[in-house]
Formats: sequence, C-alpha cells, structure tokens
Amino acid sequence: MSFKPFAIGTGLSGWTLLKATLKLQKVAHSRSVVISSDTQYFLERFPEIRTPDDIVDDRRVLRVILGAYGLSEDIDNRHFIKTLMTEGVADQKTLANKLADRRYKSLARDFDFSISPPSHFRHKDLARKTAERFQDHTFETAIGDTNPEMRLALGFSTGIRTLWKESATNDAAWFQILATPPLKKVLQTALGLPAEFSRLDIDEQHQRIQEKARRVFGTSDISELSSDTKAEDVTRRFLVLDQAKGAGRTSSLHTALVLLSAIPQKPV
Repeated sequence: MSFKPFAIGTGLSGWTLLKATLKLQKVAHSRSVVISSDTQYFLERFPEIRTPDDIVDDRRVLRVILGAYGLSEDIDNRHFIKTLMTEGVADQKTLANKLADRRYKSLARDFDFSISPPSHFRHKDLARKTAERFQDHTFETAIGDTNPEMRLALGFSTGIRTLWKESATNDAAWFQILATPPLKKVLQTALGLPAEFSRLDIDEQHQRIQEKARRVFGTSDISELSSDTKAEDVTRRFLVLDQAKGAGRTSSLHTALVLLSAIPQKPV
C-alpha cells in the first residue's frame, strides 16, 4: 500500500483538519510499503547490533535510527555519526557534548558504544520507541514537503516536552530551544519576535525571549509551556501569526504590482 500524508489548507483551519485526520493518516503511513518494511527490518536487526559499524554500514538500519532523532539529513555523514556513537556521552569532552544541537547528544546517549554493554541494550523498549519515532518523524517530513509550517506545528509539542525532560534547569532549556531551529522558529514566530532577533548576542536572545514569553503566555517556565494546553496555545498562535505574515507578503506584492501597472509606459 502506498500512502502520502497530506494537509489541506493553512493556518488554524488547516491545523483543525489535520488534527481531525491525524490518527487515521498515521496508521496509513505506518502501513505503507517503505515505512512498514524499514520498520520491520530494523526491529529484526536491532538485537544483532554490537558495534557502531553494524549501524553505519547498514543503510536501512541507519535510516530508521537517524529518522527517529530527526537527523535524516545526516544519512551520508557516516563517519560523523560513527564518532558520536563510539565516543558516547560519559566524557564531557566527547563530540556529542560539544554540539549545541541536543538531537546528537540524544542519539549518542541512546546508542553509546563507549560503555559495555552498549547503552541500547540497557534501555527497555528502545527498539520499539525508536521505530515509533521514525514513523512519526517521517510522517512529519512528508507533511512538510508541501506544508513546512504544519510540519513545525506537528513536531512542537513533542519536541518541547522531550527537551524539557532532558534539561537540567529552565535556563538550560531556553538555551537548548535557541539551539534547536524548529522549536526556535515556532516560538520566535508565536512571540512576534522579528528576524533581527536572531542576530542578537545569544545571552540577549536568551533574556528577551523569556521576557516576551512571560508577557504573551504568562510564563517562561518550560514545564508549563510544554504542557498539552500551553503547547497547543503556542502552536495555534504560531500558525495564526505565520499565516498573517504570509498574507502581508502577498498584500505587499499585490500593492507593488498595482503601482507598477499605473506607471505610464513610454511608447515604443
């Protein structure tokens, strides 16, 4: 069976329609030929993974694992991925601990081959959870092929909830948000922060985004913003303001075309 996830419309109306069909679409996606085949292959191969090479040398296994962490774009960076998993996270000097993007640290933590036995043998249900995350991320990616904003909206609640669980403090969580492009994009748009915001010093960004969150949502506490209710509030505001920006761009273009058409043309 072949199935292509879809989102009809934009903004809140598109979001409402997508949520109404989300469960059925995800089931259909998980049963599609490529996704179900890769998932089953990964689950069968998982008990046989003993070294980083068992992952990076098997493209189908690598595709599922990287997809589960939202790192599909690194499928050809085999040496980089192997280094992350070989070094693990126990030593603060390892590559994973030096990278700002927390997704790499999550990967290196769950598939840490610097310890014996490797960490993936210690995590109960890791194989199943990895397969489920792979299906979720590939679903979001497919939606994003035609509607990037809906992809961001779909991933926000899970992304910010996971980030909060992995952060030691609220301040650390905000720094992680600023280092995670999808989460930063949603919050920056939802808070009405301009593009110039990203050019500020990182400490200034860290201070201003929290101040704006307190004014707009009544809190800068990520434990609250990651709750189902608040995360939905953020998502809906993101979609409304993003759609408004798009409408503004369209309106400006239309105005420019009208003005240009009104300019008298010199006879040839």
